[in-house]
Amino acid sequence: MTASVGLGSSDPRPLLLVCPTPKLVAEAKAAGFPVVTIAETTGFTDDQLRDHLVETVRTHQVGMLIACGNASTLPAVLETAERLGVSPNPAASARLLADASQIRGLLTRSGPQWEALALPSGPGDTPPPYDIEYGVETLTVEGMHRVTGIVELRYTGKEATCAGSVPDPVTGDATAGTDLRGAPVHTFPAPLTRQEEAEIRALATGLLDLAGYEFGYAFTRVARTDEGPRVVESLPRQASWPASRLIELTTGLMAERELVRALSGIPLDAPVMVGCAAAVPSPGPSDAPDHGTALPEVREVRDGYALLTALTPAELAARRDAVLDRQASAGLLAAGEGPA
Repeated sequence: MTASVGLGSSDPRPLLLVCPTPKLVAEAKAAGFPVVTIAETTGFTDDQLRDHLVETVRTHQVGMLIACGNASTLPAVLETAERLGVSPNPAASARLLADASQIRGLLTRSGPQWEALALPSGPGDTPPPYDIEYGVETLTVEGMHRVTGIVELRYTGKEATCAGSVPDPVTGDATAGTDLRGAPVHTFPAPLTRQEEAEIRALATGLLDLAGYEFGYAFTRVARTDEGPRVVESLPRQASWPASRLIELTTGLMAERELVRALSGIPLDAPVMVGCAAAVPSPGPSDAPDHGTALPEVREVRDGYALLTALTPAELAARRDAVLDRQASAGLLAAGEGPA
């Protein structure tokens, strides 16, 4: 059983946010939602977490549970929320999106046209090489998927990307899709033709339809290979840093505010692009706040990335290449890395 979405702040029952960002808590309270939070799920066994969720939901008479970050893929959270009738999604749907092997199985079962779109990564499989991925962020309301942004992730090293279980460049999770060549350069909006963009959009939203995803953010990674686009993974949560920040800088849409609007039943704003942005890996001590920001091209630095903005793609490319050239000259890039 799932909870209905769109009752808004008129629903007197509290909203339970599991592992939320401070921004999401603030936006929900500002919209009039009574809010209960569980800040962390670490330190609990699965049974302890289930019991804690049950007690919290019943004590506070929670109307809906929204799981954020890593909590959005925890079976203990998803299954308990569905059993209590406070989940906006079937637990099986969100669990499927959290497991790359289940996504491949779903695509295989959905017919030849979908089976061909799964990136093979099983024993004995040889996935096609690629050095570009597209990260597609969507916000779903009542089964209708709206694309909020498509970010290009370009690997600038010599090695071709291949499937494997390693830390994901966007979420930090251990997942299929990349080798160990380092972080990619992010560009938003992704430089795509209209036909390419339509194909990537259709692939991401079609996957969510197949999974039965009803509400919330999802972030789907699609590899660009010589054989065509291939699904790497899809996670039931918004894009994380730096992709989320690039979308916010360029469209003005704050992910947390848009999610609260969706919960309130308010029509979502259409993204309006103003300029473009990129995130360049910024090697160096993460505790040095001035590292990188002294460069005229850099707007801000955080968590190993320097963020750049520009009014045109050509201007952005020039600024990105200037930063990469400076890093190369300073010996901060790995062999083979540099401007694409």
